[in-house]
Amino acid sequence: MNRNMAGAAFLLLVGAVPLRAAEPVPISDYMIMDVCVDASDRILPALMPGDVGCERRRDIRVGETPPYELRNFLNPGRACAEDGGTVQKLNRPVERDGETRIVSSTITLPPEPCGRGSRKAKPGEGGASIQWYDDGYGFIMGSYSPVAPSIYQTPLCRDGTRSSRRFFRGWVIAPTAVPAVGESGYGVFEGRLATGAASALPEACPTRYRRALTTWLVTPMRYTGKREMVSIVSGHFAQVSRDGLSPGKTLQMEQTYWTRELGLSRWEKWAREDWVHPRSGRAAPDLARELYKRGRCGPPAGGTFDISPRTRFTDAAGAGDAYVRAIVDPKSGESHLWYMTLCEDYTNVRPLPPDSALPNVGAIADPAYWAR
Repeated sequence: MNRNMAGAAFLLLVGAVPLRAAEPVPISDYMIMDVCVDASDRILPALMPGDVGCERRRDIRVGETPPYELRNFLNPGRACAEDGGTVQKLNRPVERDGETRIVSSTITLPPEPCGRGSRKAKPGEGGASIQWYDDGYGFIMGSYSPVAPSIYQTPLCRDGTRSSRRFFRGWVIAPTAVPAVGESGYGVFEGRLATGAASALPEACPTRYRRALTTWLVTPMRYTGKREMVSIVSGHFAQVSRDGLSPGKTLQMEQTYWTRELGLSRWEKWAREDWVHPRSGRAAPDLARELYKRGRCGPPAGGTFDISPRTRFTDAAGAGDAYVRAIVDPKSGESHLWYMTLCEDYTNVRPLPPDSALPNVGAIADPAYWAR
């Protein structure tokens, strides 16, 4: 859809004041990268979302090559003047056999002087998350990396079928009708994590599922790339309390950021103050200080907001050497500090030549996610 940039600017100016549009923005708009277009709906190759001359924009369509790519950061503002990042990311729709899914691909880039000693993956290696939405929620169906493909099966699975609906709502992002700026919410969803190829799963569905807590907030966010964009901030806790109102005894959480301009724009991993890395033996505060020192990510979304009657996210006082938040139970008064231990910010936007080859989705995304 075409969008009026003045409206987007207005959203940024009002900050966290809740707005109610006549029609809620669909979550697909936050999952697919935008392109700038002219009055005839043709892509303007010299412009990117956020540029002054980008007066019209829309989601990129199946088969189109975007004029830009997303990258992460190595050490923004440090010794190297040019920070080319370590990976390339694209958030685009991909069609197979008449079905469309959204693929967020991540391809490792060749080393550069600023990145020496920072890469463990080989250049050209790829990963992806496969995403979609239904009439209730947007979600991640599964993800692939050279280390561990992850599949999220749900109670929507039906025995004896190969339908990709078995992966619907496996890792929920937020409601399909995106809440207004300043609004938050939560949901409890059942799923079963599996590893390996999605197409190799048996037709029989899992007999047991685990409950997980998803939280969401719609808020303006200033990214490492100095872009300020209204964002869906989605938190995924692998466990949930018995009453479904808090993370319970969960010790880790992953948080993702989604924007209308770029799609999946940032990923964070958080750990509770008493979590210890099982292999290195390092505590969460120690890992958080190391991440902060590297400078690869700016501050996370902040502020105080109530997710449920028993879950409040709020800023926490720290030593200024780590990113830390508090999750409080307003009912009992129980409070825990949470530390950001890993982060990738993909707002390092770079031009992409028009003749560039798009990543081969067949190598990084199982066709089972497109099965009817």
